[in-house]
Amino acid sequence: MTLPELDNAFSAVIRDVESEPFGNIMVQIGSSATTLIRERIIKTGETAEGGKYPPYSTKPMLSGCKNFLNQLNCPAKTKSKRKELKWVTLGGTRFEQYLSVTAGGSGEIKRLFEIPGGYKEFRELNQKQTGFVDFAFSNRMWANIKLVSSNSEHNQGIARIAATTDEDKKKLEGNTKRKGDILKLSQSELGELTDIFDIGLTQIFERHGLK
Repeated sequence: MTLPELDNAFSAVIRDVESEPFGNIMVQIGSSATTLIRERIIKTGETAEGGKYPPYSTKPMLSGCKNFLNQLNCPAKTKSKRKELKWVTLGGTRFEQYLSVTAGGSGEIKRLFEIPGGYKEFRELNQKQTGFVDFAFSNRMWANIKLVSSNSEHNQGIARIAATTDEDKKKLEGNTKRKGDILKLSQSELGELTDIFDIGLTQIFERHGLK
């Protein structure tokens, strides 16, 4: 390769690194980061540091059948079962607080029953595992955590992931406050993303005859 050819090749590499080819690498990194974080937490409940998130609460909580994924799992589904439960009638501010943390934040439920074992028992009633915290009840939050950065950001080497609906933004924010940074990458995950970056950048050089 002559010096002029080498100069042209490097110029082409620089153009690619400042435009869509480089942006495509960042899209792959952002999408892979989302998948790695989600799979680690859902499958193992591990934090980025290798520990576990604080366990599900066992503090008594109130609920209604509409909060259950399957109405058949609701302990108040039959008249005989309802008699065994402790019921609470909510009104005013307390009712408004309840509505603010339930799906949709609206409805006419005012008569609720107590789940003595708290959110942990609530998950068990819904046939969800409680061995570790996975932030997966309906799975809507995880489904709505995606790559949200723009093409211009990708071209600048920026990839951002976040919740994409207002409801899931609130869930993610609340879970993060209670349990810690959920979207933080582990060292091994950072290593995998570095490999993706290195391979993508190498391919840009190779495409212009630079190896």
